[in-house]
Amino acid sequence: MVRSRTEGRLQDATTKYCAVIMAGSRGENDPVAKASGKSHKCLVEIAGIPMLIRVLDTVASSPHIGRAVLCVEPEVQNIPEVVERVRQGTLECLDPARSPAASALRACEELSEALPLLIVTADHPLLDIEMIDHFCSSARAGSDVCAGVAREGLVLKNYPGSRRTVLRFADDGYCGCNIFVLNSTSAAGAVAFWTRLEAERKRPWRLIRMLGVGSLLRYLCRRLTLADALAALSHKLGLEARAIEMPFAEAAIDVDKLADLELVEAIFNARSAGRAWNEQILVDPGAKSTEES
Repeated sequence: MVRSRTEGRLQDATTKYCAVIMAGSRGENDPVAKASGKSHKCLVEIAGIPMLIRVLDTVASSPHIGRAVLCVEPEVQNIPEVVERVRQGTLECLDPARSPAASALRACEELSEALPLLIVTADHPLLDIEMIDHFCSSARAGSDVCAGVAREGLVLKNYPGSRRTVLRFADDGYCGCNIFVLNSTSAAGAVAFWTRLEAERKRPWRLIRMLGVGSLLRYLCRRLTLADALAALSHKLGLEARAIEMPFAEAAIDVDKLADLELVEAIFNARSAGRAWNEQILVDPGAKSTEES
C-alpha cells in the first residue's frame, strides 16, 4: 500500500516531508499495552483518544507534511480509523520489521524515493504542530540525518517528577525526543548503525562506546560535548549528523512506562481544565527525576 515518488533529497523550503509514524508492537511484555488490555501501546487512550489517533491527527495538520505512512502490524492497519484514512488517500501503511530500529530501516529502504522522511512515534501523544514546525524548519539545513533533543534542565524545570534517559555531555544533559529527519540516502547508514545499538538505548555510556574508546573516556570524564559526539558519529558513518534542540519540555515525554502514561494523562486533563499540570499532580519528592547516564 506504499506508493513511490521521484523526488530526491531535500532541496528547498517548499519540499514536503513524508512522515513515517512508527507504531509497531513491543510484544506481550509491553507494560503500558498489557495494563490497558490492548494489543498495541499506540491504541491506549489518553483522555479518551488513542495515542495513535492523536499523532495521526497532528501529522495530518502539519503544513510541512505531504504524505503519511503508518508502520504497524496488519491488526492495527485494519481498525476503522486507519482504514478510513487509507480509503481517503491521506494515509498509507507499511508492515513493521522485528524492532523499531529495523522498522525504521525498512521504511528508509522502501521509501528511498520519497525523501525527505520525518520519523515520529505513535507513543508520543504530546507531539504537536508547533514541535513539528520547529523541527522541520530547522532540519532544512542540509544535514543527512537530524535528531531532536531537549535539555535535561528544561524537562526537569517543567516536569520534575518525570524519569527520562539522559545523555550527559560536557556542555549539558540531553533527552531524546523521538523525532528524526532523514534528508538523504546516506541517512540509511545511520539507521542501520542504530539497529546495532537499539538494545543499549537505555544505557547511554554503551551507546557512546560505539563511537570509540577515546569518545567513551571523554564522555565518562564529562569532557565530551554533544557536538563532539555528533562529529565522531558523522566521521564514523561518512555522513553529516546533527542534533536539533527542541525548546519544548513535552517533546521529550513519550509513553514507555505506566508512570509516563499517568503523567501524560494528567497533562491533558489539566489542559482541558485550564490548569497547569502541577496543580493536580503530586510529585513524589523521593523519586529520581532522570535515569542514570
